[in-house]
Amino acid sequence: MLPTINIELKGIDIVAWWGAILATLVLIWDIYKWKTSGPKIRFVVRAGMIIVGDPTRTGQFFISAEATNLGERPTTITNLVIQHYKSYFSMLRHKPQTSMLVTEPSVSQRLPYVLQPGTVWQGLCPQTDEIENLAKTGYLVCGLCHSHSDKEIDRRVIIKKEPKA
Repeated sequence: MLPTINIELKGIDIVAWWGAILATLVLIWDIYKWKTSGPKIRFVVRAGMIIVGDPTRTGQFFISAEATNLGERPTTITNLVIQHYKSYFSMLRHKPQTSMLVTEPSVSQRLPYVLQPGTVWQGLCPQTDEIENLAKTGYLVCGLCHSHSDKEIDRRVIIKKEPKA
């Protein structure tokens, strides 16, 4: 036979328990908000882009990079990089065979660039023959480095066809 336990809660005990439970839930909610706040960057990369309206760039192809801050805090874009991986496995381990730094991806939005919430940064990288050959012989990745993370945001660059100038 199990012993019976008589628990008698008075009004003040119920209020104390209610306060403790509510305070714990508020603490959990604040931790969640703190972890999920900050910059949230959407990064899109497109290959084979041409510039219209600039006669000095006629016949050239570019890799376009666009970063949008969807979060609630600003971040600073520090670098735009291109990396080449021999195999899918080396890409998973983040061990590039070749790493390249795009020196001046944007003339009007120079790096380092403070990306405020709700704003867009756009950059270009010339799509050279060397980059096209790297894309054919492995995995080509464009990375965006920013101040709120030690790791860059990577997007694979897929060059579908041989561009015709």
